[in-house]
Amino acid sequence: MIQVSKEVSLKPIQLEDQGLLMEVIRRIYLPVYHHLWTDNGEFYFEKNYSVKNVAEELTEIGAVYYFVFYKSKIIGILRILFGKECIDFPGETATKLHRIYLEPEVHGLGIGQILLDWTMEQSKVQKSSILWLEAMDTQKQSLKFYQKNNFNISGSFKLEVPNIIAKWQGMHRMYKRLL
Repeated sequence: MIQVSKEVSLKPIQLEDQGLLMEVIRRIYLPVYHHLWTDNGEFYFEKNYSVKNVAEELTEIGAVYYFVFYKSKIIGILRILFGKECIDFPGETATKLHRIYLEPEVHGLGIGQILLDWTMEQSKVQKSSILWLEAMDTQKQSLKFYQKNNFNISGSFKLEVPNIIAKWQGMHRMYKRLL
């Protein structure tokens, strides 16, 4: 376990955790994002959380993948890609905040801020000059959170994946300079 704060810790996800990961992400993701999909997110789950994909994501160079614990209960996931260049800043050493999902019940408790601060510190240790992410342009709460933390929009695009409803395809690439 990695202790991030007094009440927040991280446990690295292993391949044998794939079933638990699927269970956790269904519990966290569906209440917030089910409306995005014509199939309630089944394609998304199968694509991103299958044994095959989890195995690939765990072996990706620079990737770290964690269960997030709050008061010893799993309340989310965090995936970071160190050394992942952002297309808007070619040649710069960058870190991608790939996934951060937290149970809706813990929103507003400052856990997202704790995890973002920790991710920024880890990115600096890796000598990244930029921390970047992709966020849905309709997730106003998420955009406000990142903007409050001095992230700027560097580009926008449409998420081109099967079963997503067209009006929800808008995405922003956001970044923050670290060094």
